[in-house]
Amino acid sequence: MNWTKHLFLAAMIGTTLVAQDTKEVETFMKEAVAFAKANPKEAFLNEVTRPTGRFNIQKTKRLYLTVYDEAGIVLAHGKKTQEIGVNQLEAKDKNGKSYIKDRIDLAKKKGGGWTEETKLNPKTMQVQVKKSLVGYQGGMVICCGVYEQ
Repeated sequence: MNWTKHLFLAAMIGTTLVAQDTKEVETFMKEAVAFAKANPKEAFLNEVTRPTGRFNIQKTKRLYLTVYDEAGIVLAHGKKTQEIGVNQLEAKDKNGKSYIKDRIDLAKKKGGGWTEETKLNPKTMQVQVKKSLVGYQGGMVICCGVYEQ
């Protein structure tokens, strides 16, 4: 097989992985928003933050949620509990984009959708595009993301 075919196959596999990852995030977010609708706010936030909670990385081993209020304060985090209570409204990605503001605006205007930011991927230690799916429930901006491969 020549290099062109190798590159084509690698690109196809990478595209497939991103598509699978985005589908996984979409399913995860549907479960999260449904849980948030069906339960009191504190129960949902606890489910995100608690290590054995269904939206915490220690439980899922892959995905987790970050939940903000409309002012950009972290209400719950499924990986970094030290960020709870921190206002991240002014956080910027590697390109200077105010990605938390973008998430909140999208949630308030359209009820959610996909956003992108450029960040350091902690697994690869490379700067990559991270796609984040945003949901909105009861004044909470619910986010889950995946890095492009």
